[in-house]
Amino acid sequence: PPGQSSPILHYFSTLLEHNKLNALESVELVRPVVQQGRRELIEKWLKEDKLECTEELGDIVRPLETKFALSIYLRAQIHQKVIQCFVELGQIDQIVAYVKRVGYQADYTQLLQNMVATNPEGATNFAKSLLEGQNGVPLIDIN
Repeated sequence: PPGQSSPILHYFSTLLEHNKLNALESVELVRPVVQQGRRELIEKWLKEDKLECTEELGDIVRPLETKFALSIYLRAQIHQKVIQCFVELGQIDQIVAYVKRVGYQADYTQLLQNMVATNPEGATNFAKSLLEGQNGVPLIDIN
């Protein structure tokens, strides 16, 4: 009936009061919230750790807010998409530190090629940091 909340919304509201949602529930709840552009709800649920973070959830949230998607990908350990979000957000300096911290083998050559098209200045700075490397050892082979 009009004026009443939907049963599914009531279900999720009840769950959220007491529990963290599983992956499927998180996706099903967030999809319509993203369509409505309700950033504040997603931010609240992420801060309260109410959503199970998965690649699919990050993919759904990303068009609405890259920062939220980054948070989700970090928690879900989706390394390639974490790096893509750092690039989108212009946080190029975070990439090498992140890769080193998590032990991920990044394809820096491919990453630089993609960056040149979207963020030439960032690509230049990133290339310099790769050539400076860690402890004087370059992270990329210029040959």
